[in-house]
Amino acid sequence: MEVAERLRGVGFPHVKPLRGGPGEKAFQGGLGPKKVDVSYADEQQGLLLAVSIKSINFAPFGKNLKNRFADLCTEAITLHMRFPYSVICALFAFPSASDEDITEGRIVSTFQRARQLFATISGRDEYTDPGEKFENVTMMLFQPVVEGGSEPWVRLVDTETQREMTEQEYFLSLREIYNKRNPHATIGDGSGDDEEE
Repeated sequence: MEVAERLRGVGFPHVKPLRGGPGEKAFQGGLGPKKVDVSYADEQQGLLLAVSIKSINFAPFGKNLKNRFADLCTEAITLHMRFPYSVICALFAFPSASDEDITEGRIVSTFQRARQLFATISGRDEYTDPGEKFENVTMMLFQPVVEGGSEPWVRLVDTETQREMTEQEYFLSLREIYNKRNPHATIGDGSGDDEEE
């Protein structure tokens, strides 16, 4: 709901899901129907932008990482087969503990290992690039809300560039990727004064 609302805030009309409305929307993909967490679509062109949201919330954080990776690849292929011009993105969330699980035998945290893994399927710049790649995969590290614990926080990291972004920068970057793919039908926020990127 939050991601859809923020996308509407940077100019994407009618992004699903709507608060209080139905949840994820199903699309007929190349390998069968696929539910999409957050979607921007229209009657004429079908799916234009999708954000798949995945997370691993409990230790051991690396246990299901390869399965989630395979799920994401299948999702990208399914949607890109049917909608090759679509901008398909992924947002993968981990709690802060996943960046602190370094042991004697492992010098890289699960969060950093996941970032390296997901970077291999991010950066689909052209509609002819491999279908299993996403136009963008961003990692989210968060401090969960715990009674009597630290203040909650969120950190967003682009898997390819390793650049940290604010939430606003993240949503504007999705809009930029979309506009590059759709120069004939660009999206703006309608206000004429975007916050600095």
